[in-house]
Amino acid sequence: MPWSRFDRRYTLVLDRGLDLDGLVPRYAHTVNGAAHPDIPPQVVRRDDVVRFTIVNRALVVHPWHLHGHHVLVLSGNGQPVTGSPLWLDSFAVLPGDVWEVAFRADNPGTWANHCHNLPHVDAGMTLHLTYS
Repeated sequence: MPWSRFDRRYTLVLDRGLDLDGLVPRYAHTVNGAAHPDIPPQVVRRDDVVRFTIVNRALVVHPWHLHGHHVLVLSGNGQPVTGSPLWLDSFAVLPGDVWEVAFRADNPGTWANHCHNLPHVDAGMTLHLTYS
């Protein structure tokens, strides 16, 4: 692993749930029980090493994508990755899967972090990574 420590750790629990879109209730795709725009951003500082744990409690696949960065896969379903480092910009989180990935925050800005199934994005499954 290229890093010996993590400056920030975030867990993203992907699921389905009820949400208010304005004043209209909807069945949403959620992250940590909330849907966009009510999901708090993940805040990092430049050069932080960030670890994400992504848990899919939904019954559908969520191809996950963080804009502006590539992530190093650390483990899948509790099994550490072996062999050559695996760097990805999108990865399919199957129902019941738990992925652990990490990256260096080296591209300042505000970046989308979302499911790549666009109907899921439209139903609330998007949030933002932002630099402080």
